Amino acid sequence: MRNLLRNCRGSVAFATVVALVPLIGAIALGAEAGSWYVTKQHAQNAADAAAYSGALRVACSRSGGIGCDTAQDYVWRSKQFAAQQSFCNAGDTTAYPGARCLTNATGTSQSVQVDQGTYAGGAWTSGASGSFVRVVASQQQPAYLTSLLGLSTLNITATAIAKVQSVATPPCALALTGSISFQGSPNINAPNCGMATNSAAANALNFTGGGMSMNLGSLSSVGGCTGAAQFCNTALTYTAAPITNPFSPLDGVTLPTLANCSGGNLVAYSAATPCKNNNYTLTGNTDVVLPGGVYFISGTLSLKGNASLKGTALFILLPGASFSMKGSGTIIMTGNTTVTTAQLPPVLQPYANLLANMSIYDRDTAAVTFGGNSQVTFNGTMYLPNAAVTFQGNPTVNGCGELIAKSIAFNGNATFDSTGCPNAVKLPSNQFVQLVK
Repeated sequence: MRNLLRNCRGSVAFATVVALVPLIGAIALGAEAGSWYVTKQHAQNAADAAAYSGALRVACSRSGGIGCDTAQDYVWRSKQFAAQQSFCNAGDTTAYPGARCLTNATGTSQSVQVDQGTYAGGAWTSGASGSFVRVVASQQQPAYLTSLLGLSTLNITATAIAKVQSVATPPCALALTGSISFQGSPNINAPNCGMATNSAAANALNFTGGGMSMNLGSLSSVGGCTGAAQFCNTALTYTAAPITNPFSPLDGVTLPTLANCSGGNLVAYSAATPCKNNNYTLTGNTDVVLPGGVYFISGTLSLKGNASLKGTALFILLPGASFSMKGSGTIIMTGNTTVTTAQLPPVLQPYANLLANMSIYDRDTAAVTFGGNSQVTFNGTMYLPNAAVTFQGNPTVNGCGELIAKSIAFNGNATFDSTGCPNAVKLPSNQFVQLVK
């Protein structure tokens, strides 16, 4: 018996078993805590995607719904993108496109709460007019080993806040569907406004070469930017929503069929002269000053040589008409401060307010090129929604106005100068969404 009591065999194994009990418990607790971390990251990813998507929907509303989907509100959009991240609101039976809802374990439920408001100094205030969207994604699940610490359930919560922001300055040049491209050594000077494109393409802004001069209040696109890094790096790309086109009601108007005007001069439309100016050309050193009014153009309105066209006018180009400048011609034109119904045919009279302060209205799909050493000063809107507008060679374009076209290209040594003209810009600023929490 004495020998048996002195025998130490198996004591190490016994001590090991005793030591393993708390070790296994610690490992189990660590594994459970690790699952909490995974759930937390899952909830945060869902909250981030939901807040960003909800803010995009708010931006869509603020842009007038142009070019974006307004079928559902921002709460629905937020929950849709949370569901696409496999985080589905408990009890929500709405079938969201792309949802990947999983069957939760017994005792586990998820919640996605969405609201709009303001966020400053770390404090949230709910309000429908706010520029922020907040999403709180949470998951309640049963406690296992941690129940020994008195916890029956765990609430794992993640919060994300996204803000709808606007570009600092509104654009004075807008490409509606195509790109804005720069090639060669153009000189762009518009510090109080900017340029923007609604194209979602990767090359919506395209720089070829690096000899250009850029002084813009803003440069933005719904899509991306390719080319010279020194310019792409300063551009705001992949913005939230396209810029609203305030002149879009003009796009569906059926322009009138008119007889040719008589005589060799440009004739403004009126009840007494309901006509169009067909194939009007200025050549040599001709200098024409217009007193105001609305001028319908068919065929080609051409300036060649050193011809100049000055004064106040709105040129409406009829289907098939085009505008051409070659040589060293000059246009210095100001849009009519007001356009009355007496200056318009009946089909355009409901849109008189949109035509005020407009210099060119051209719905044709033919490309428009300003070339040579021409100088163009438009104190008014140039609206060419279906045309690819190119400034080629050495043209100078300046004045307090806006250029709205399908696409815009500045090639060669073209100059675009809108210095000091913020009040003439009617286009709204572009928007973008940024996660702030």
